[in-house]
Amino acid sequence: MPRKLERRKRRTGYMYFVASEVRSNMMLDDILDIVFTRAVEYKKAAKIILEGIKEIAKIHRRRPLWISDSEMSSLINERIGKNKKSLAYRVISEFLVPLGFITYRPDEGRYFISKSFHLALRRLATAYNKWMRT
Repeated sequence: MPRKLERRKRRTGYMYFVASEVRSNMMLDDILDIVFTRAVEYKKAAKIILEGIKEIAKIHRRRPLWISDSEMSSLINERIGKNKKSLAYRVISEFLVPLGFITYRPDEGRYFISKSFHLALRRLATAYNKWMRT
């Protein structure tokens, strides 16, 4: 059973990137380098979780890409380790869900790969453009 996913303040990490190095064909590692600039362990856990959800979902089901609570627990135990379970759930609750990489639906007990991160960045760009024009 996963821990309760509550909205909390982020304790560490900050986003940093050089604008000229951001490309439209970046790999997941490059994207996570921007999001987890200082937190290497968080970046590793995030990559394992995101790739694990995608891999498991593609094997067992079609779109949308999702996994159950029990599949997430197994993924964390097998690929991250039982001793780092709290780190994995911290990455999920403090980074991946709030940033919009994944969505958790507790009533269904499912973790979904989400487009919210992509959409939030578009809204940020739109807001920045509006600000420049005023």
